[in-house]
Amino acid sequence: MKLVTEYLVIIEKIASEAFYALCDNIGEFNKLLQTDPDIHVEGPFINYKHATKFAYTVKTNKIEGKDQRFFHIKVTFEGEENNVEEYTSVLRSIRGVVHRAGGQPETLWDDVSLYYSHRAYPLIHKTENLMRKLITYFMLTNVGKEWVTEAAPTVVKEAIDKNRRRQYFDVLHQVDFSHLGDLLFKVYQTRDVAKLYDTLGNAQKLDDLNLDDLKNFIAKSNWERYFSKVVACTNEYLDKRWKQLYDLRCMVAHNALVSKSDYDRIVQLVGEVEGYLQTAIDNIDKVRVPQEDREQVAESVASSLSASYGDFIQLWKSFEIALMAVESDWGLFTGTHQNFRSPMRILRTLHEKEIIDSALLNEGLELVQFRNQLVHDARSSITEQEAQNYILRLEEFTNALKRSWKDEIIAALRSLGGEASLANIYDQIESNSIRNLPENWKAIVRYTLQLYSSDTDTFKAGGEDLFRHLGRGQWGLREKP
Repeated sequence: MKLVTEYLVIIEKIASEAFYALCDNIGEFNKLLQTDPDIHVEGPFINYKHATKFAYTVKTNKIEGKDQRFFHIKVTFEGEENNVEEYTSVLRSIRGVVHRAGGQPETLWDDVSLYYSHRAYPLIHKTENLMRKLITYFMLTNVGKEWVTEAAPTVVKEAIDKNRRRQYFDVLHQVDFSHLGDLLFKVYQTRDVAKLYDTLGNAQKLDDLNLDDLKNFIAKSNWERYFSKVVACTNEYLDKRWKQLYDLRCMVAHNALVSKSDYDRIVQLVGEVEGYLQTAIDNIDKVRVPQEDREQVAESVASSLSASYGDFIQLWKSFEIALMAVESDWGLFTGTHQNFRSPMRILRTLHEKEIIDSALLNEGLELVQFRNQLVHDARSSITEQEAQNYILRLEEFTNALKRSWKDEIIAALRSLGGEASLANIYDQIESNSIRNLPENWKAIVRYTLQLYSSDTDTFKAGGEDLFRHLGRGQWGLREKP
């Protein structure tokens, strides 16, 4: 497997004059890294602890008009999964050296986070739907549909009321991860407190009060009411872990940086929660709900989502990363990788800039629509065959995105011996491209050549310098094949 991590270190003279003066070239920066005894820079590699080598590149330049210098660091891992921890260790050491020197490394790209997010999502996905299964099973077979309006905590009622589609079965699947926890763990009262005051006020002596009746006024959660007698686990224990899992789920879902410690905590929380949820499901027939609160609605209930749904969502994260990479390559977004932008917004921007054609835009929007239906309206109406079909479409779309225009041009020039005219480059791409070429694709090729060539005014300082401008209509690779 291959993982790539990129950092951008900005050094400001005003913030750290010593660091700014010391690190004025790549050689000095490499010396700084080697102040960590575990790091040894050996040409294009970092030798970590004299045991493992990682591909390493660093570029530097001054920021025009400012007393600032940047270093663009790229460290690549190629190896087995059981060696990923060594890779994370060397990255941690690099960040530590920079921090201690007074610098601040900004993460531009982090495949380690993507790796752990991919591993974490199926675990969260399974646990979330196990909870959904428990609640659905409980509500439909033991309490009835009126439980939604009569026994749900206020926060859940408000979430349901805001939903445009109020049909019962839709509502069950519209409740999000955090509110699923509220349905079971949030305490609420089912009896009017004013009646408690009336009962106490009307009592003439202690014997006029019934202890069990008074206890019915205590706010309890549905877990305490219906499951605590059949599952040996407290409401507080599960509520605390569900909230922690929700925070981690948000990190995975919104492309925040997910570390190994985050992944390990997800594994731990899932392990601590999942068994109790399954025990609750297995003991549904032992749950006793007062007869007056029951209404038999359905004999069959919604169950956990299929493996195909999880496969699609896993692939979806790769699609989002590839989409953001295209946006970044074209200079349409200058933030860092962890900032989330919606796929629909990026697709429309790429279409407006004529980077993708209408056919690709429509295909992308259909994939977004299917994903939203799967995640936010997850009902059994989506068949396995449909899910598999969308998986294939998403995979094809993602592969097309990953093969950027610069990759197309590099492949074309390599096939042509490293140097060629624009006309020959056009012919080579047209004959071999895997993408549907938009109408303006030749203009895109010319722009890409200029964007990655220091021979042109379009080139951005610090960017990849891949192409040489050899003359009018003539181009070549900076490094010959």
